[in-house]
Amino acid sequence: MYDAVIVGASFAGLAVANVLRGRRVLLIDRKPVGEEQTSACATILCVMRRWGLDDAVLQAHDALVLHTRRRTIRFASPYPWCTFDYRRACEILLERSGAEFLQATARGIEGDRVILDRGDVAGTCIVDASGWRAALSGSKGSRRRGMSYGLNMVAAMPVQAGLETSSLHFWYGRDVMPGAMAWVFPRGEEATVGLGSYRGPRPMRGPLERFARRLDVEVTAFRGAYFPHALRRPIAGRAFVVGDAAGQCIGLTGEGVRPALFFGEACGRAIERVLSGELTLAQGQDEYARVVARKERFYRYFTRSQAVLTRVPTLLVEWLSLYTASERMCARVLHRYWGLTREWGPPG
Repeated sequence: MYDAVIVGASFAGLAVANVLRGRRVLLIDRKPVGEEQTSACATILCVMRRWGLDDAVLQAHDALVLHTRRRTIRFASPYPWCTFDYRRACEILLERSGAEFLQATARGIEGDRVILDRGDVAGTCIVDASGWRAALSGSKGSRRRGMSYGLNMVAAMPVQAGLETSSLHFWYGRDVMPGAMAWVFPRGEEATVGLGSYRGPRPMRGPLERFARRLDVEVTAFRGAYFPHALRRPIAGRAFVVGDAAGQCIGLTGEGVRPALFFGEACGRAIERVLSGELTLAQGQDEYARVVARKERFYRYFTRSQAVLTRVPTLLVEWLSLYTASERMCARVLHRYWGLTREWGPPG
């Protein structure tokens, strides 16, 4: 019997485990920790510093740049962003947590037991942080509902394209792919190059290869994954649900690292109160669910923004972007964007 069994050893699961340091915690994942990178690995720099992940940061960035067929629009950020090494960040969090790790595939949950392909394990508290697959909390019909889909690869930085290496770059328009966004995130001599479809899985390898050739980037191995754009239930039976399994990736931008760490921390705190005897399991679940409920308005805003902006003409997106790129408006919009994690203080 473990104090907590956590299925999924990426950022959400690792965040829960870090809050529960000193407890008997088992982390379970299908792959070794840090191996299956599907994230574009970019976030706000202060998030990495808050979690003591400075050693994983590869490069800082001071602006976001949107490219369309007609325009290049630069958004000067009031706070720095960064790209980071996924494997290194996960390894740091795992080591710091002191949790046990088991490589196995979760099949489901029965009471306080998690059913694995290698036998069962039991936990006082159980967490589904298994990503979009939602191994413990999802049904076959619901797992891909409310999902976008992305492909990523790590390649040499496209020097010939003349891109600012101090910025995170995005491309939007039918010339890339209808209803999709492409990106190049510099990370030293390399860059993460990717393409995300707001309309779920479609034939994307061809468009991404054409985009790479357009930038004179050599195509390398792709990694693909679904990523949610709408909240799901944070509780499923006895299980706490966190990260992409709970739909906590932000709509439109597709940012998942910061929400995973934020809600993983909140989930871990609720579980700690259950383990210490302050709360019953049901009360701990209610406490965590209330944290998620307070953020529902934020998520609705970005889910609706994705639904609208991906269906209007590109020219309208350009006009809105030009308006938003003004210094005053950009600061206001990014301040609102930071609002998901305002409990962490200002993004200094």
